[in-house]
Parts: sequence; structure tokens; C-alpha cells
Amino acid sequence: MNIKSIKSRLLKSRSFCIVELLFLFVAIPLFTKYQLKGFYNLVPLLVVAVILLVTLLKDQSFHNRQFVRLVPVNWKLLITRFLIISAVIYIAIRVFQEELLYYLPQEKPEKYLLAIALYPLWSVIPQEIVYRAWYYHRYSELFPNVKLAVFVNSLLFGFTHIVFDNWIAVSGAFAVSFIFSHTYRKYNSLLTVIIEHFFYGVMIFSLGLGKFFR
Repeated sequence: MNIKSIKSRLLKSRSFCIVELLFLFVAIPLFTKYQLKGFYNLVPLLVVAVILLVTLLKDQSFHNRQFVRLVPVNWKLLITRFLIISAVIYIAIRVFQEELLYYLPQEKPEKYLLAIALYPLWSVIPQEIVYRAWYYHRYSELFPNVKLAVFVNSLLFGFTHIVFDNWIAVSGAFAVSFIFSHTYRKYNSLLTVIIEHFFYGVMIFSLGLGKFFR
């Protein structure tokens, strides 16, 4: 058995995958939370996303067309779901913290527009590469049960938002991750879930919850 074969077996071993998962989705967010502040807390995510993107592109078992795959999508369902969730969040803000409603676009319009412009590059695309493309490709054998795989994905996605140091960001990310996972698994298209993720983020910033994601 040559060195390349040994390395390949090691990378595919269950124990190695578990350690790798804990490092990527637990250790790095913890390091980011306690060691990096402000803009710099985005750097680890961007670095990891680039590394995993290159790895996926080199992996012959991963179909690269998933990154730009355009498929027939039930946009009516996606839009209806988006509008219902937006209405629920709007009502919740109006009832419990009305002073936050439209806070960012009204009080800091320049910052709001900048956040919307940068959001796809510094958040949406890196997160979807790491938490959808990489996670479901790499760890499918760790979680053969689909419901468990989606639940763990949501836990990890919520956990990474501890960098924002508030429970709203963590719980909100945990909940919305179920939606993104459903979209990604249903259509097998990263582009589709990136578009969906972007609009949910814009909604959050527009309604006033951007305060909890900075």
C-alpha cells in the first residue's frame, strides 16, 4: 500500500471526519469569538471557504456544476415561505422591540447599503460553501439519517453565530438553516440556496435585526 492510498483512507475514515468536523464547525467559531473582533471575525470563514472550495473543485466525486446549476425551482413555494416568515418576524419586532423596526435603513442608510452590497461575498457565499456544499458532501456517511444530518447542520450553523455574542443571532441561524438545507438538498443547487439566503439576509437587515448580526 503506497503513501497516497494510506492518506486517502485516513481522510475518509470516520474518526478523521469527526475530528475535522469539530475543528471546522466548533473550534474555529470558538477561536473567532474569543480572539477576533469586528471585521476580523469574518476572516476565518472566508479562509475556510476558499480552502474548501478548492478542495471540492479538485474532488472528482463532487459535481462542480452544483455551484452554478440552474434547475426548475418551485419559486412560488420559496417566495410564499419567505413572505410568511418575513411577516412573522415583522410582527414579532413590532410587538416586542418596535424601536428596532427599520433601524438600519432609517438611521444608518449608508451602512445599510454597504452591508447589503458586501453581504453575498463576506457571508452568504462562504457560508453556503462551508455549511451546505462541503457539509453534505463530506459528512454524508457520518449522518446516514437525513433528519439527523439536517438537525446537526442547523446546530452547527447556529453555533457559528456565537461570534455575534447574542442569542437572537444563534437561534435565528439555527432555525433558518433548516430552510436552506431543505432547498439545497431538494434542488442540489448551491446557486439556488445562495439566492434564497441572500434575500433572507436582506430582509433581516431591512426590518431592523441587523443590529444582532454585526
